[in-house]
Amino acid sequence: MATRKHPLLGACATVLALSIGSAFAAELPPGTVISAENIDKVKNDTFEGHTIASLLTEKMEWRIRNNGWKLPLAKSQKVKLDPKWLKASEANAGKTKINAESCQIDGWSAGQPFPSIDMKDPQAAEKIVWNWHLGQLVGDVAIVPFYTQVLIDGQKGVHAEPIAEFTRYAMKGRLSGEATQGDGTQRGRQLLYFKAPSDMKGIGTFTIQYDSVKVNDVWAYVPAVRRVRRLSGGAWMDPVGSSDQLQDDLEIFNARPCWYKGYKLLGKRHVLAVMHSKYPLWNSKGDGFEKKYPVLENKPPYWNMNNNNFEPREVYVVEATTPSEHPYSKKILYIDTQFPRIHYGEAYNRKGEFWKFMEWHSFPGKAEDGFLDIRTAAGAIIDFQRNHATVSLIDTATWKTNPPGVKESDVSLQTLQGAGR
Repeated sequence: MATRKHPLLGACATVLALSIGSAFAAELPPGTVISAENIDKVKNDTFEGHTIASLLTEKMEWRIRNNGWKLPLAKSQKVKLDPKWLKASEANAGKTKINAESCQIDGWSAGQPFPSIDMKDPQAAEKIVWNWHLGQLVGDVAIVPFYTQVLIDGQKGVHAEPIAEFTRYAMKGRLSGEATQGDGTQRGRQLLYFKAPSDMKGIGTFTIQYDSVKVNDVWAYVPAVRRVRRLSGGAWMDPVGSSDQLQDDLEIFNARPCWYKGYKLLGKRHVLAVMHSKYPLWNSKGDGFEKKYPVLENKPPYWNMNNNNFEPREVYVVEATTPSEHPYSKKILYIDTQFPRIHYGEAYNRKGEFWKFMEWHSFPGKAEDGFLDIRTAAGAIIDFQRNHATVSLIDTATWKTNPPGVKESDVSLQTLQGAGR
């Protein structure tokens, strides 16, 4: 005759199993490297009180298991935020609102337009993206004289290393002097041109971004024919040269928020991300792969930035739905909750299939005028469908934020043409 198991016995067995699992779980020390070799062993262990499993998104874990990604754990550090930015952001509380018709934020002049996010607010996701668009801690002027876009084949390795200069100039939201320059229609200007190799030298673009629904005005200059060409209004969705990066992928999301069809807040969580990056991560004169690209691992697929510090960061997870003409169907964004910074992005093709993984490594900086900014040390756009990646590495020693004497006229089409001569 079969015996009936008492229900309390099942409950006791469950508690015992959980107790045994907890007994073997451990708090991992900083310096532990999460990799394919140990991920199953450490998934239930913790770091700063979070299980390793909870600190990895689905695609992060997939990369670790299948693509050679390794994450060295680092103790999390507080980021000191600039007092001017904090004051400007706090002044926006209760005064700003999204104007969908004009594609503007009514009541905004500087700082983060929505300093407090209510997770239950139906516009929460859109407000988070607007905070990123208008409230980044990048200063009024940022000049990066040297950075490289390393083009990497997942089997063969690095096959190109063009070097460029990038300048970003804010026309609105300025935190030194007048908040707005010009007539108020422009949000900012961007200047990008290549310095090497010789066949790319002088090629570049000048962009005017507007504080309205109007798409960017973009001009391209080709020095070989000494001609300027105005690009179409859809240039923000176009690739950057021969890289894996769209204009829209600059620092993961580079569009006016109203150009996307919509946003959905998927939640809030912690992930392992690089907020206090090592730097420099690129030595243009380095002898050999390891010295030239100290953040990269010199083995297939060659694009893994395994030699950096990954710390727990709390992020909003936002799904952004693209317009129908966009190459992607959607992006998933992992945006820091303390200030506007995107650590990771996932891009999906028009069939809804996973296409690209985007990863940005950041560090706190201090401008020439004392402004506390957030800077990029490196970024990667990995195209898993063609087994190729573009890794941007910055010469951080030459970066300048808010240098004295830079004027609106210094960031112009004439500047671009002059650089190409």
